[in-house]
Amino acid sequence: MKDFFRRLKYYGLGFGIGTIMVMALFDNKGCSWFPSNRVKDNLFNRLIVVNQAALSELKEQGFTEDRFLNTIQEGSVDFGKSKKQGLDKVYRIDYETSKGKKEHCFMTMGDESFMTEIIFSRKKAVNISPSHSKAELPGKILFFPKNEFLFYMDSSSALIEKMKSIGIKNDKQLNSILRKNAQFNFGESFLLQHPKPIQCLQFKTSKSATEVVYVKCIWFKDKIKVYDLSTSPLDF
Repeated sequence: MKDFFRRLKYYGLGFGIGTIMVMALFDNKGCSWFPSNRVKDNLFNRLIVVNQAALSELKEQGFTEDRFLNTIQEGSVDFGKSKKQGLDKVYRIDYETSKGKKEHCFMTMGDESFMTEIIFSRKKAVNISPSHSKAELPGKILFFPKNEFLFYMDSSSALIEKMKSIGIKNDKQLNSILRKNAQFNFGESFLLQHPKPIQCLQFKTSKSATEVVYVKCIWFKDKIKVYDLSTSPLDF
């Protein structure tokens, strides 16, 4: 019996050391069962958006857009300084710049929102909310999930006819043009509305287009449903 407990003690010691080594080696490297990585996986299942002020800030920190996305993927979630409860969560991501300076940003995550916004602020997470001002310039979409048919049109005949009138005949064309040209319209979005936040994207169908197209969307079964379309002439 004594030998049994001695072997059990060595087994437990070895298991504990192995667990610590696995956590040290693989944390932030794709092991989705770590809480920090589960949160980041959920964030990167959404469109990632910045307003114009945040875009300027990340460039001032010395990042390109792609490098910044890689950096926050490798960063750590500070759960103690995040807003983890409720329908509209806000997570603090800690990271380092290329010069070794410690920085942080916040990323919003509404339960039924397909968009997460990167926000630079010295406020606490509980005081962070998505951009909403009608005066806000359109946000830049830094990241789209890989789903080829992420966007799809509602089946209503009125919407389908509107889409055809601007040259979009099917979901494939819709996905292509949104990934290439879309911006996020904060002023026409209702990000804190529940149960389904309404989110608005805007785009031009070509560089020479004389109008802006606005599409209202909701998140439905891990895809983005476009249910309304309107246009507005450009001011020259």
